[in-house]
Amino acid sequence: PGPEFWCSIAYFEMDVQVGETFKVASGCPLVVVDGYVDPSGGARFCLGQLSNLHRTHASERARATTWTGRRAGPPATPSTRSTPARTSR
Repeated sequence: PGPEFWCSIAYFEMDVQVGETFKVASGCPLVVVDGYVDPSGGARFCLGQLSNLHRTHASERARATTWTGRRAGPPATPSTRSTPARTSR
C-alpha cells in the first residue's frame, strides 16, 4: 500500500498559518482550492471559511485570485507521465 495522503496544504497569510493543515487522501484523484465556504467533501479546501482578525489588504487581494478555484492532482508516476512531443524547426 502507498502513502495515506498524497498532498498536504497549509495556508499562510504573510508568515502566519491560518487554519489547520489540509491533507488529501491517496484515494482522491483531485483537490480543489477555492474561495468558497462549503468544503462539501474531502477533496475541497475552501479559503472562504478561514478567518483572520489581522488579515491585510494584500492578503485579501491574493485570496481573490483563488476565488474561482485551483485544481491539482497527484504527481504522475514514471509509467503514467505524459511527455510532450518534440517538434523540429
